[in-house]
Amino acid sequence: MTGEIKIIGKDLVFEIEGLDKIFAIKQTIKVPLKHVASVSDDDLGWFKPFPLKIAGASLPGLVRDGRFVTTKGWVFYVMHNPKKCITVSLNHEFYKKIIFQVKDKKSSMKTINDAISSRKSKIRYK
Repeated sequence: MTGEIKIIGKDLVFEIEGLDKIFAIKQTIKVPLKHVASVSDDDLGWFKPFPLKIAGASLPGLVRDGRFVTTKGWVFYVMHNPKKCITVSLNHEFYKKIIFQVKDKKSSMKTINDAISSRKSKIRYK
């Protein structure tokens, strides 16, 4: 299972697909691009950081979907395979990070980074 990432206007939208909608108890998450601090493709493994599930599903090695709390704050996961996930770090949002499984990590990261760069360049030249 994977999700889809889209840029709609000034927002980064995470669209949750398939059974993950049920497991994660959400269909979409929308975040203003100006609150995206960074995006990475670090291999997370299943137990880093060790989260406490609040709402969602967690079966190690199979699925981690939903809302979890860590020592660094709230994290939202849609993850079946950590090696296929990107991590979006956020500022001024409820979630400190969104860890999201995508079809193509490089393409998804480029989409987000291009949108962030475009937003920053528009702010400088206005």
